[in-house]
Amino acid sequence: MLNKMKMLFAVLLAFGTLLVAVPASAQDNASAASEATPVGLASLAPNDRITRLYRAALGREPDVAGHAYWVSQIESGASLLGLTRSLIASEEAQSRSTGDPLRDAYNWALGREPDTGGYQYWSQYDSARAVLFISDSAEHKVATGFEVVEGPVAPIASPSGPAGWVDAGHGVYVPPVLLQIRRCESGGNYQAANRRSSARGAYQFLASSWAAYGHASRYGVFEAHRATNAQQDEAAVITWKRDGVRPWYASRSCWG
Repeated sequence: MLNKMKMLFAVLLAFGTLLVAVPASAQDNASAASEATPVGLASLAPNDRITRLYRAALGREPDVAGHAYWVSQIESGASLLGLTRSLIASEEAQSRSTGDPLRDAYNWALGREPDTGGYQYWSQYDSARAVLFISDSAEHKVATGFEVVEGPVAPIASPSGPAGWVDAGHGVYVPPVLLQIRRCESGGNYQAANRRSSARGAYQFLASSWAAYGHASRYGVFEAHRATNAQQDEAAVITWKRDGVRPWYASRSCWG
């Protein structure tokens, strides 16, 4: 009986990998390290991040085999952003989509049309990143019973960003500490270049760090100061989400 169950699971697993469109390249699997999810998604939880992504990207609950496959991929180091790209590019998504993954995610995950301001704001980003944000939003979690709160839930995608965050000056909202770090690192000069190292840009990313966090491939430039001001702000937020203020510890006496 045990052997039969193992054989059945193997068949289901193979079917699931075809159904959900396995990432087409190693770059998708390894990209956006800042978006990687913690390990431990060993069961089909009703509201884990993979389940929420299925709702946002495909408009349905995950099948057991597909969920198991993506759990193994994520636990092996694949990124949630890569998973999102694969789902929205899959034949299943294309057959059901309106042609607008962002609008689909609002309707499938949140059960509503996007508000004008939110739609305009998230349209600045690539579709996969926007869909991933919607799937992980507090509004989605509350709507599906993952979080219980008292009082009304603020809709996602407000141009003002998360509560307490501030406009960095180029349409990207950041936690206040990053403004302090930017001031200490470069005085707010997005073209700043350290003569003694490869540190560049407003947040003084070393070239190696810029690449390691995925910013070089994300923005198509190999030095931070060659990215736009908004891209540099976004890169700082992505880095902060992954490692907090640790990358800027060397200047903490200034901003800490």
